[in-house]
Amino acid sequence: MTEVQMLVIAGAFIVAGIAKGAIGIGLPPIAIGLMTLAIPLEDSLAIMTIPTLITNVWQAIYGGGFWRLFRRFWTLAAPGVAALLFVAATLGQLGSARATAWLGVMLAAYSVVALLAWRPKVSIETERWANPLIGISSGAIAGVTGISAVPFLPYMQSLDINKNDLVQALGIMFIFLIGALSLALFRQGAFDATNTIGGFAAVIPTSIGVWIGQKSREALSPEMFRRIFLVGLLGIGLHMTRGLL
Repeated sequence: MTEVQMLVIAGAFIVAGIAKGAIGIGLPPIAIGLMTLAIPLEDSLAIMTIPTLITNVWQAIYGGGFWRLFRRFWTLAAPGVAALLFVAATLGQLGSARATAWLGVMLAAYSVVALLAWRPKVSIETERWANPLIGISSGAIAGVTGISAVPFLPYMQSLDINKNDLVQALGIMFIFLIGALSLALFRQGAFDATNTIGGFAAVIPTSIGVWIGQKSREALSPEMFRRIFLVGLLGIGLHMTRGLL
């Protein structure tokens, strides 16, 4: 790995960490989108999994509602994990050049939906059948692109759930989805020594970014932060979609 690549990776996790600290989400898509400008998608995904798991473990257990939220969303988590592992194993596209282009489509779509602030409302009753469908579709997409942001994140933000529970629920869900992604990547040999060391090393710039993001909330509103990062993410996504042309 060259010095330029290491600088890009460190910068990617600082920027992604700032987004995580400022608005609570965005670490995987932003980090991967930036890293793929310098290294292959498969390596980006492998490096991303370790700091993402570490940050989401704390997010999942903080607040005291782990088991209550797990009982509510296990019907989303289980189908998501199964679909991700099945699609990754059968299609064999995870980390490929074509998957990079489709990842760009997902990042662009997520950015547009988030910028439009479109928030459908999903009732508790609807969750009973919607959770498995969203889990399967999100897992299938992640089995190709490595990112489950669409339709998972817009769906979670549309639920009848308070802010603190939403943050904790996202942490719980990402533990399962990133865990399944890690297993899929391990099966195809993505975790070589370089990527494993890089993943643990990425915890440092991620933590720095999260700290900056938390401090920056006082200087700039979370909504302004959200818009800035989403516009940047849209640009990265559109750049990556060129592989489909």
